[in-house]
Order: sequence, then structure tokens, then C-alpha cells
Amino acid sequence: MDRWEIRPSPNAEDPQRHLLLLKGGVADVAAVLKKFGALCGRPTPLDGDEYNLSFVLHKVTPEVSEKLNDWLGKMAPKPAPAPVTPPPPTPAPAPTPAPQAVIDSPKANQLPPMPAIPPIPTLAPASSAAPLQPSLEPPPPPLSGIPSASVLKPPTDILPPIPMPPGMTPPPPPPPAAMPPAKEPLISLGPEAAFTPPAPMSPPPAPAPAAVPPTEVRMATPAPAPTPAPAAAEAAGAAPVAVNPASTALTDELRPDWTFETLLVGAYNRFAHAAAMSVVTSPGSMYNPLFLYGVPGTGKSHLLYGIASNMSKGLGTSSLLVTSGARLSRAVSAAAASGTMAAIDKKVADSKAIFVDDIHLLAITDQNKDLLAKIFKSFFDRSQQVVITSMYPPKALGTLEEALKFTFSKGWSVDLKIPSPNVQRDLVAAVADRVGAQLSGDEIGQLADKLILWGYPDMSLWTRRIATLRKIRAAANQPSPLMDLLRIIYEPITIGSEAPPVSTAAATFSPPGAPAGAEPLAIVVPKGQQGLGEYAATLFLETGTKNGFTRPYRYAMMGTYDAMQQVGVPFQIADMCHRAGVTRALVVGPGADSPLAARANEFGHAVRRILDSSGVATGWVPHAQVHIAAHYVNAHLDFDR
Repeated sequence: MDRWEIRPSPNAEDPQRHLLLLKGGVADVAAVLKKFGALCGRPTPLDGDEYNLSFVLHKVTPEVSEKLNDWLGKMAPKPAPAPVTPPPPTPAPAPTPAPQAVIDSPKANQLPPMPAIPPIPTLAPASSAAPLQPSLEPPPPPLSGIPSASVLKPPTDILPPIPMPPGMTPPPPPPPAAMPPAKEPLISLGPEAAFTPPAPMSPPPAPAPAAVPPTEVRMATPAPAPTPAPAAAEAAGAAPVAVNPASTALTDELRPDWTFETLLVGAYNRFAHAAAMSVVTSPGSMYNPLFLYGVPGTGKSHLLYGIASNMSKGLGTSSLLVTSGARLSRAVSAAAASGTMAAIDKKVADSKAIFVDDIHLLAITDQNKDLLAKIFKSFFDRSQQVVITSMYPPKALGTLEEALKFTFSKGWSVDLKIPSPNVQRDLVAAVADRVGAQLSGDEIGQLADKLILWGYPDMSLWTRRIATLRKIRAAANQPSPLMDLLRIIYEPITIGSEAPPVSTAAATFSPPGAPAGAEPLAIVVPKGQQGLGEYAATLFLETGTKNGFTRPYRYAMMGTYDAMQQVGVPFQIADMCHRAGVTRALVVGPGADSPLAARANEFGHAVRRILDSSGVATGWVPHAQVHIAAHYVNAHLDFDR
């Protein structure tokens, strides 16, 4: 970067609007977007010798101004003001009669000094201004339950930065990247522990310095005596542990918002749409199986549910088996363990087509692989339609094909691509309309610009969060322009935190009393970091209290997973949650020393999809950003469904 300059450029909607002018190249653009993407609009080329790029900076606060100036100062040591060409010398005026005293002065024939040219204004925080502090009025009551706030606090009420655990530095958000087609899946090519039906959790003994088991589960508040078996508990009059019925369900409901009528068709999915229409008109023929694959956000699930919805009009919903890889393997394993496989066999025999979303999340074990292969064989033997989706191409799923005894690509495989930025605006508008985000035309453009920087695959997740937060603020009579919402839920994640590191090893958490009907919540962290679980639970509770989230939670489980394993870990997390009967799970991602760290985003996506398929809403917190309150705000929004 050769030079940079920041100029105020306010307008009626944003008095703190500025322009960032750069003289630099592609690497400088990428660096600015990576560090301050939440503030910036799209880079605009400029014609000129001084600067060749321009960014719009939205609502720049003094704190952001200081960080921006410091960072730019490191990129280019000194902001160079535009060169000023001095004016030509002014001709000396014609001599005029003057008093003798002046004529005799030695300075009489000299020009007056030229006034100093003021420097071009740059952003800098006012040295005398007091630092902004969050408004904590009224203060939260003692932790005797999760309090309910009467109104939602303004955007500045997000928790201030909380000290970060030792050795952690907040990395910038990863750039969006498509999954390499031939990459080996993280979660489908390893054995899963044999599934057993959910059972009440027994409290463990008091913690000891000894090593923690790979899938250790600790209760947040241990009971004084072991929990009896379900039958004994009911006989004794005690309420049995609540089991989420979705955890072993086989089928999924059709989604009225995922149909062909709501599907936008373009160059990015035209071949897949044509194949889907052929399946509807002639099921079980040449497009069998129909294999749709691509990175998250390309519309695979929408197409799968659209085909099922269309076929249900002629065959009826009961004649279709609509499921997911995680749901199907879990239901088959549970049925095999409980001796109820006959019910699944009957459903398969009565079905005219099977639809399996995310087949790469099918957990293959020695106990279920033959039963799963038999299900697919039944559909192929009867020439019934099979439609499957995957994040990976068929060539990356060879072990899964071998277990299921059929080739995914023997029918028709279609690679779905992320649409171009010009198309993404229309897709953002469509998703916003489906989730009730009520975005204006300008806001749709703003969100589309941000998604280009953050990663388009997460479009639906971020749009749902915006819709939920906007509804909460509207109910509290709070304004909710999009840029204000983004400063609450994403800008802190992008900018990070300068908080000094502290240890969480001795962190403690006292769960508040839970009212009747409170959602059972699990806190799950990497093995050996139980203090991090206490730390995350505290932040989740405090963030909800300060920001007016009123849903009560019962802290039902604190669990750990083995972050040093590379295969099957998402299923371990799901199994813990199913056994504990929770409906919400806050999961902290793997640390930098884990072999999963390089693929933490992919790992988090798998955890979310597996848990969501069984009715467990997921809140995901990256390990290096566990101290940033915005992640816990997002978890509350993800749980509010």
C-alpha cells in the first residue's frame, strides 16, 4: 500500500460515514476486507494518480477509528496527504507613495508570509473523550434464575470485551472458500460407537486430577444419589428424563417454503433443475439415483425438498420417505438396538421414493451398515426413485458407497455452484422474504455486499438471525436498521478484541434456578478444558440477561469431546446430547492444537447439521473467539425458534 486517506463523507442516514481512499493493489484490498469487512462497502476503482481505490466506511465510531488508523499506519507508515502545488508568485505591486519610515524599512519590498496549508483531515479519536462504556441500567439481578429484561437494550449494550484465555488471539474471519472436491470428509468415513437409546444421566464422581475420558459428561449440578433407571424412576414417582422425540425419528416433514415455486433458477443450477423436473415426470428412470452435491448455500436441500413436494401431489406424503443421512443412520441404529426394525422395514416397503439430505453425514457402523444397504437396495430393486445430496462429490465418498453397496454416480450427478454476486442479491431477497426479515431494497443490497465478504454459504443462517433480532427489537419498540443489527451480531466478530488473556482453568459457574418448561441446554467443549465450559456458560447467561433474551434454560449437561480425533467427533457430540435429552447445545470449537483446527468451519457445519436433524438447536463458538459476546448473542438467536 503506497498511501491512504480517510475523508468524512456523512449523509442523512449515516452521519459517521467516511471514505477510505487507497493507492494499492489486490493484496491491499483483500487485507482491508479481511480486517474491516463489516464496515466496508464494495471497493470502487478510481481514475487518478493519487488513489486508485475507494471504500465506503459505515458508521465509524471513535473506537473503530482508532483501530483503523493504527492498522493503516502499519500498512503504510504515514498517511500521505495529496500533494499541493504552490501558486505562482504574485507579481509585486506597483510602488505607491508611503511614509518615509516604511520606505526605509528593510522589509518593505518583501511579500507577506504565505499562510500554512491545513492538513487533510483524518480519522482520529478525541484524546479528551472518555471511552464508551456500555449502558448497564438497570443492573441485572442476582443469578437466581435467568432474568427477563423489560426492554431490549440499545446496540451499545452488548457486553464489553471479556478477557481472553491464555495464548489466544482473535483471528480474522476466514475468507469464503469452496470445499476442494476431492477432500476426504471429516465425519462419514469412520466407525461410530453403537447407538443406544437415550437414558437418564448419572452424576459422575467428584472431579479428580486424573485424565478426562474422551467423551466424559459432567452434570452441571450433580444429584446427591445416582439416577434410577427409567422404569424404577417412574415406579418411584419421579419424572423420567425428558427425551427429545426427534432424536430417533426416521422421517422429516416437507417444507412449504422449499418448493419449485420458491426456487430461483439460473445458470448456476439450470442443469440440476432440469434433472429434478425429469425425476418428477419420470421417477425411477435414467436419473436414479439423482446425486446433487456442492458447498453449503448452493440450494441442494431446496431442490431435494422441491422434488419431494412435487411428487407428493400425485403420490401422497405418506408414500415418500424424506430423511437425512444423520437422521436415517440414527433411526436405524436405535431400531436395531431396541428390536423395532420391522416398523422401518414397513415404511420402506410402503414408500415409492426416498430422499436423503446430507448423505455424507450417514454414520456407518458394523451394526447398521447391512440394514442401511438393504433399505437402498429395496428402492433400486423396485425401480423407485432415490434422491440424495452431499457436500462432497461421489469420488470422495468411496468408503460410503462400498458400505451401501451402490454407486452414487450411476444415475446422474450434478455439481451445484455458488451463484455470481449479481444473482446473490435476488437470492438474499428470496430468503429474507421466506424467513420474514422484512429487508428494504437498500438493506438487501447491503446484506448481499456483506455476504460476499463473510461467505455466501451462511446466507440463510445470518438472514434468520437478522429476522429474529429484528422481531425482538420491534416488540421492545426499538429501531432496527440493518446496519445497527450487523454491528450487534457480526461487527465484533470481524474486528475482534484486544482484551488481555486470563486463565479459565479455575472458572466456576453456578446454574440459576430453572422454571418449569425451561429448555434443557448442553455446554460442550474440547476435552481437558472444563474451565472453558464454565466460562462459556457464564457468558451465555450474562449476554442473554443484558440483551433482553427472556427464554429460560436449564443447564442440563456439561460435556467434552476429543478434539484430537479426526473422524466421527460430530457424532460423539450428538450422542451425548441425545442421551442427556437436551434441545439446545452450545458447542465451543476445537483449539489451535487440534488436528480439526484447520477445518473448524467444516467441522462446525457438520455438528450443526447433525444436531439440527434431531431437533437440537446449535450455538457454535469458535475456540479463539470464545471471549467475544457477539457469538453468544448469535447462539441466543439460533436457539429462539
